[in-house]
Amino acid sequence: MSARTATTVKPVAIADQFDLSLIVCLYFEEECVEEFVRQVQSELKSTAMHWEIIFVDDGSRDRTVPIVSELAVKDPRIKLVVLSRNYGKEAAITAGIAYATGKVMILMDPDLQDPPDRILDFYSECMEGHDLVWGVRQQQSRGLIEQLFSALFWKTLRGMTGLPIPIDVAVMRSFSKRFADAFLLFPESCRFIEGVFASIGFDTTTLEVENRPRFAGKSKFNFSKRISLAAKAITAFSDRPLTITISAGAVGLLISLGFAIYMLCQKLFLNIGLNGWTSTIAAIVFMGSLNLITIGLTGLYVGRVYREVKGRPVYLVKDTWNLTKTDDMSAGGTLHE
Repeated sequence: MSARTATTVKPVAIADQFDLSLIVCLYFEEECVEEFVRQVQSELKSTAMHWEIIFVDDGSRDRTVPIVSELAVKDPRIKLVVLSRNYGKEAAITAGIAYATGKVMILMDPDLQDPPDRILDFYSECMEGHDLVWGVRQQQSRGLIEQLFSALFWKTLRGMTGLPIPIDVAVMRSFSKRFADAFLLFPESCRFIEGVFASIGFDTTTLEVENRPRFAGKSKFNFSKRISLAAKAITAFSDRPLTITISAGAVGLLISLGFAIYMLCQKLFLNIGLNGWTSTIAAIVFMGSLNLITIGLTGLYVGRVYREVKGRPVYLVKDTWNLTKTDDMSAGGTLHE
């Protein structure tokens, strides 16, 4: 790996250990990232803390990497990790946590929906002794339909996984170095970040944040990705879907058995035959669909196990700027040139 160490026109004193690390995942964010850095620098310039921004590029093919690398040349507190391809946001977050060194770490998005002016609030909550501070979106900052869909989404996940994930959780959250070290002990490649965070435990609290409009561009987290996230979360942290299918199968069996007894009694005692194929076809379609769902769901779990037993790295690092840490193999690997 070629780890670039930036030279700057105006050198900035860098501490051996940072007070604060901002972890920011990038995916086609050329329109937002410069303004994000400007606002963060403006917010933190009056503080005496030592801070860094760990940008993790997850396979962007626009000008995101060149823009951030130029910013890194001007300020060594700006770090960049470039993954070898698009691994998904969960892998990018894992890489950012692995490379961060701050006593407090804050996870943010670069589109400025996570307000930089709340950074110090999240930092203060951790400094008061909390290991994890969830950001929770303010209800009044979003439309009614979005609120209802989001509430349904997170309540379903909580119900299916049994994890204490706050309703309407935001991307922005802060956590301690101890919490980050515990997070990196989770080896699974199928990662649902909120589920892993909720599984760790420790002292947690919440902090409301305003859900602001994107500075530029469009969100990549569309409806299909929400459904994919829900499926990943449920299959990674719960076997309840299997229990539900077993229960549905049992109910279907009882209904079919009851219907068969009912038809037999009509034939034996009332000499009434059931004419037509409607009920037969309906029963076949019902049981066939139930079988397909059960087999597909079981296959989904088997597929998860198949991927996990391979033991492949969660991510591979292609390049870095202003970073020299190459010995981390907790979840990913480094490609050497």
